[in-house]
Amino acid sequence: MIGMRVEVNFAGRSKIGIIVAINNYPELAIEKIKVASRLLDQDPLVGDSMIALVDWMQKYYHAPPGEVWQTVLPTALLKGEQNQLKRQSHWQITQLGLDALKQNKIAKNAVKQQQALQVLADKQSFGGVANEGLSTLGLNRASLQSLAGKQWVKQEYQSLSSIELAVTVNRPQNITLNDQQHNAVESICSDLFKFRAWLLFGVTASGKTEVYLRTIEAVLSEGKQALILVPEIGLTPQTVQRFQQRFNTNIEMLHSGMSEQQRLQAWLKASKGLARIIIGTRSALFVPLLNPGIIIIDEEHDSSFKQQQGLRYSARDIAMVRASIEKIPVVLGSASPSIESLMNVKKKKIERLNLNAKAMNTQPVKFRVIDLKNQPIKHGLSFALIDTIAHHLKNKGQILLFLNRRGYSPVLLCHQCGWSSQCQRCDTHFTYHGHADSYSGSLQCHHCGSSRRAPKQCPDCLCEEMVPVGLGTERLEESIISLFPDARVRRIDRDTTRKKLAMKNFVGEIKSGQVDILIGTQMLAKGHHFPDVTLVAMVDMDGALYSSDFRAPEYAAQLITQVSGRTGRATKQGEVVIQTHLAEHPMLQQIIHSGYATFAETALNERIQAELPPHTFNALFQAEATHLGYAKSFLQDVKKILASRQPDGVYLLGPAPAFYTKKAGKFRYQLYLESKYRLDLHKLLESCLIEIESLKSAGRVKWRMEIDPIGD
Repeated sequence: MIGMRVEVNFAGRSKIGIIVAINNYPELAIEKIKVASRLLDQDPLVGDSMIALVDWMQKYYHAPPGEVWQTVLPTALLKGEQNQLKRQSHWQITQLGLDALKQNKIAKNAVKQQQALQVLADKQSFGGVANEGLSTLGLNRASLQSLAGKQWVKQEYQSLSSIELAVTVNRPQNITLNDQQHNAVESICSDLFKFRAWLLFGVTASGKTEVYLRTIEAVLSEGKQALILVPEIGLTPQTVQRFQQRFNTNIEMLHSGMSEQQRLQAWLKASKGLARIIIGTRSALFVPLLNPGIIIIDEEHDSSFKQQQGLRYSARDIAMVRASIEKIPVVLGSASPSIESLMNVKKKKIERLNLNAKAMNTQPVKFRVIDLKNQPIKHGLSFALIDTIAHHLKNKGQILLFLNRRGYSPVLLCHQCGWSSQCQRCDTHFTYHGHADSYSGSLQCHHCGSSRRAPKQCPDCLCEEMVPVGLGTERLEESIISLFPDARVRRIDRDTTRKKLAMKNFVGEIKSGQVDILIGTQMLAKGHHFPDVTLVAMVDMDGALYSSDFRAPEYAAQLITQVSGRTGRATKQGEVVIQTHLAEHPMLQQIIHSGYATFAETALNERIQAELPPHTFNALFQAEATHLGYAKSFLQDVKKILASRQPDGVYLLGPAPAFYTKKAGKFRYQLYLESKYRLDLHKLLESCLIEIESLKSAGRVKWRMEIDPIGD
C-alpha cells in the first residue's frame, strides 16, 4: 500500500524503502526486480499530500528520491523502528501534595521539589504534566520520584483512547487587540479552508504572537491542527510554555535536541491527530498532520530556515508549497521580512498585513551611533558607551551587549615575528578561546571544528609574548567584569549554552532580574522578550557592513532591527547604541531614521535593477577535492555540458574559487548559474544532470548542485 515501508535486500544488506506508487512494468525482466523481504507497517506512514510534497521537492531541487525521503522521515523510521505509539504517562499532584504545599511542609533546601509541586498544582486542572514535557517546565524525574515516595505526587499511565482532544482556551482578560492586530486576525481567519499566504510584517513588540494565538484558536475550534516553526531550538521551550498557558490541549515539540524516540513519538501523535499544536524548528515542517489547519513561520527571515547540509532546502518555500497542497493558510511573520517574501508580495503571491505600532503603550526607542574613528577605546568599548552603561546600571535597567563573535579573540599573534594562528585545514584563522593571562586556552576553528591547545611560545621564533588580537564575547565579558565589578554579568553564546536547559535557565535569570549586563551573540536577537532591558549596544558593527555578499546589507539591517527590538518592550525607555567606524553608511542611516520597511523597499529595487535574486533565479554547482585542480577541472567539464544546451537568458559564471577556497582540508570551486526565468533554468538542469553525473572527472571530487543558494 502506498505510504508504507518495506525492507529490501541489496548485496546482502537490508535497506528500508517506502512505497510511493504501484505500477505494472511488463517490459522489465523479473530477475532484475528486487523483491521486498517484508512489509514494516500495517498502515501508511504518510498520505497523498506528503507524497505530493516529496514529489515536488524531488523535481524542484533535482534531488534523488532517497535523499528527499531521508530528509522527510524521522531517523528512527529510516532505521526500521516500529510505527507504534507508546502509552503516555502524566505526573499529577495528590491531595496529600496539595496539603503539603498549602501547609508549607517542604524542606527549605528542597527547591526543586517545591517548584515541582507548585507546577503540578498549577497544572491540576489540565490533568497534570506529560512525562515528555517535564524538561520544558524545568522539572526532573528525580524530584518527582522523591515526591512520589511521600505520596505527594503520582504517575499515571493513559491509553491512546483516553487522550483528551478537546481544547480549552485560557485567554487573559487584560489583553486586547489593537485595530491592526484585529484586522490581521480577521483577515487570516476569513477563510481557513483554502490556501492563502500572508506576510505579517510587524515591528518588534507589535504583538505578532498574540495574532498567532488568536488565529490558532480559530483553527482549533474547527477541529484542525496548527504547525508553528521557530528558527532556534532555544526558542522552542519558551514558545511551548506560552502556548501551554493559552491552550489546554496536546502540544508537541519537534527539534534536533530531542532523542530519536522522542521525535518519533511526537511525529506519530501529530500524524494520528493526537497532537493539536506542533511547535518545532525547520525539520518539523515535514510532520504529517491528520487534520492540517494552518502553518505559521515565526521570524521567517531567519537564515536557519535554509538547510545547509544534505538536501539544501528552504523551509519557508516548502511551507508555501505544502500549504498549497493541503489547501490551508500559511503565515510568515517577521519584523524584518526577507527580500524574497517582499518580492512575493510585489508579485501578489503573498498578501501583506502590517503591525506598525507596539502592542504596549511604550516610548519610541532612541538610537545613537558612536563613530569610532579617532576615538580612544578601552577594552573594545568607547568611553561614551562605558558612560552610557554606567547610567543605565544606576537607573536599574538591564543592558544587552551584542557581539556576533564568540571566543576570546579572532586571532592569536606573535608580538615579535607576526606569526598568527592559521588553521591548516581552512582559509581562516583559529579563534582563541581562554583568557589573556592563562595557559589553558585553546585554538578552535569555527569552520571545520578542529582545535588544539594554544601555544605558550611562537612556533616560528619561540617568542613567549603571544598576543590575542581582536574582540570576542569571552574578552568582552572579561572587560565588562573589570569595568563594572559589582554588576551581575552573563554571557550567552554557543559555548555557554551547550548543556541541556542552559538557554532556558539563562532566560529565566534575565527575566527574574538576576542579571544586570547580558553579553551575547546572534542567538539573543531572535524573539526573546526581556521587559527590563533598557539599553542594547552593538559593540562592533563593522564586520556586518563589510562583505562581498550582495545580501550583506539585508542581513545587517535585519540584525540591527532584531537586536534593537530587545529593548523598550515594556514601560521603560529603550536606547540603542551602535559602535562603528562606518557611521555614515547609507544602510545604517536609513534603518535608524526611516526603519526596515523603507530600507527593504530600496534594497528590493536595487536587486531588480542589478538583476540579482530574487528578481532572477539561480543555481550553484560546488565541487571539493584534495587537489584544487580536480575541483576546477570537474566544473569546467560541467560548464561545457551546460553551455552545449544553454538557452538565451541563462548565464554561466565561473568556475571560480569559493569564498573559503580551502575548508576542512578540501579545496572548493564553484560554478554559478543565473536566469531571468525559473523554468528555463530548471529545464537546463534537468537535461544535463544525468550526463554530469556520468562524467569521469566526477569520480575525483565530491560535488553538489544547489537551487536558490545562500551563503558559501
